[in-house]
Amino acid sequence: MNKHYFMLENALKPSKDFKRTAIQSVWAILLFIFTYIFLIIVSITLTVVCGYLGIKLMEYFTNFYTILLGLGMIGFGFLILFFLIKFMFKHKKTDRSHLIQVTRAEEPKLFAMIDEIISAVQTDFPKKVYLSAEVNASVFYDSNFWSMFLPIRKNLQIGMGLINTTTINELKAILAHEFGHFSQKSMKVGSYVYNANSIIHDILYDNEGYNQVTGKIAEANSYLGIFVLASDKIIVAMQEILVTVYGILNANYSKLSHEMEYHADAVAGHVVGSKPLINSLLRMQLANQAFDTVLNYYNRKIEANVKTENVYPQQLVAMNFIAKANKLTYSNFFPEVNLSYYNRFNKSKLSFNHEYSSHPETGDRIRRLEQLNAVVQDEHDGLAVDLLGNKDNIAAQLTGFMFAGVNYSNEPINQSAGDFEIDLIGQNSDYAFPDEFNGYFDFRNPFTKYSSSDFKKPTITTNLSVEELFGEENLSLIYELNALEADYNVIDRLDSGLIEAKTFTYNGLKYSKADSRKMLEYLNAEMKTKMERLDDIDFKIFEYFRLEAREQDVYEPFEKLAIAYQEIANKFKEQQVIYTDLLNSTSFLQSVNHPNFIKNKMVLVKKEEKKFKESIHFILEDDRYSESLKTEERLRLEEYLNQDYKYFGADLYFDEELKVLFAALEDYLNVITQTHFAAKKALLVYEASLIAPVKHQKADSV
Repeated sequence: MNKHYFMLENALKPSKDFKRTAIQSVWAILLFIFTYIFLIIVSITLTVVCGYLGIKLMEYFTNFYTILLGLGMIGFGFLILFFLIKFMFKHKKTDRSHLIQVTRAEEPKLFAMIDEIISAVQTDFPKKVYLSAEVNASVFYDSNFWSMFLPIRKNLQIGMGLINTTTINELKAILAHEFGHFSQKSMKVGSYVYNANSIIHDILYDNEGYNQVTGKIAEANSYLGIFVLASDKIIVAMQEILVTVYGILNANYSKLSHEMEYHADAVAGHVVGSKPLINSLLRMQLANQAFDTVLNYYNRKIEANVKTENVYPQQLVAMNFIAKANKLTYSNFFPEVNLSYYNRFNKSKLSFNHEYSSHPETGDRIRRLEQLNAVVQDEHDGLAVDLLGNKDNIAAQLTGFMFAGVNYSNEPINQSAGDFEIDLIGQNSDYAFPDEFNGYFDFRNPFTKYSSSDFKKPTITTNLSVEELFGEENLSLIYELNALEADYNVIDRLDSGLIEAKTFTYNGLKYSKADSRKMLEYLNAEMKTKMERLDDIDFKIFEYFRLEAREQDVYEPFEKLAIAYQEIANKFKEQQVIYTDLLNSTSFLQSVNHPNFIKNKMVLVKKEEKKFKESIHFILEDDRYSESLKTEERLRLEEYLNQDYKYFGADLYFDEELKVLFAALEDYLNVITQTHFAAKKALLVYEASLIAPVKHQKADSV
């Protein structure tokens, strides 16, 4: 036996951490079982006692009312018992309408690769193999309570968006990871924990059908309704007990899931090699981003009646476009994503990872794979999509599934990948800021804290270069601020009880929920520091271009554009507040409320609407907004201003009037956003033109 065989054998053995978390999960399952049996015994006892009393009541006092009370007592016990055992009769079936099943005869190359993986991983061949549209791969099966005890074969699902953006080795590594979950019988504990977790979740939360039945019983007769209400009180008490057990079980399941993911990664690493799996994990985010870019593009093209027969060539176009914009290198046909780029936009230090998620963070998985350092088993690689002999028809069919629910006003035109690329580049040019700023102003607005008198002041010479002003260090500050704001919002929700968690991890240290208030104070101070530093950078950028404009003798047009942007930007802040206030005042429309409550809320809506209409009058009369205002938008807004809608009356909403209001809100937002963007871009394009002469002068001096 060679060294690789022994390494593989070792990888297939569960680690000490896995064994430890598996034992903890088993204890959690036993706790669930004992708790559940106890509740079942209590329920059966109640059912027997209530049934006996109900029968005796009907025997000794036989009339209409005692029969109802007797039946109510019998039903009281059965309702509680049925609530606890209803999950045993539930069958979870995965929706497969969006999937395409493929067979060995249809796709022999794909099945041959799966055969290799199955042989290496030492597990069973999947029951069926399906292809889906997305960028993902998974193993699934239809399950019920009894699948905990009966053997069940899994189905393999592979996303075409994944196949389209991976090499053969990378796809092989991903599939080896999926089958790595089932490489040993000892991994069966994961299935047990999953099922127990699902069962208790269903008991706690999946009660729509049960509630409908009890609701109908209560409506049928007020006497029976008393017993339904009483049973609900007892069920709520049982749910509170089970919620506690669920928290313990779910926390242990999450820990076990992490170890199962690491185990599956180790299996995939030894079957294929560490590098292919690392590459696929890192590129998957980019492939998903490209796929979403394509879908969002065609979503915007619905009104123009434009679609495509095959989205996957466009996915590659979008991925290459994003890679080029971010200066990514290529290896084996595809962009090579490193961990630094992967984490570029994610600077969050907050994690519930170790207790409340089923997957470890990608960075942790990659570090373990790098430590494993398993060599690539097959240096000869190619495109994974070439494994599919019927790839064009499959891609077209999956694309058809995605567009099936779209309603086009006319027969849609199918766009080619070439036309998509031309349009995508054109749109990016229209909605992107100059490359010289390295994406800095994608997240920040230019400095505006100046007055016209400030332009009379002498310029200050600075040694800062464009490369320093818009370098990665300053960009990182923006990402860090964004992360701080996101972390603050999450911990604020935790502190207010909107997120259920006892602990969280921040910057590698563990904290309890009681620490959340202090953490909010810390994050607030950190945000303030970052904002002050960014404000200082914004000022230095402004001063840099003010100096360049003076030295290049174009001070007057620069001042004019800067003042014009400042006026639009300040107005834009006011307009955003007006829009948000009116939108928030209508949030109650999303829920069922008492008519008196609605009438009181409508007073606030009308108050906010007054400011909204005044702002619409302003943009309709101001020429600076005319270019952003489409003819149909102007007509809709003018029609809206001419009406004085009530929106509610006689205990009914006036739906058509509300549609007009929300259409006006949408049109308003489009106009103010586009006007602000146009003013911002005009200033930035001019500033970028001031950079070129500076670079030219430097080149001449060299």
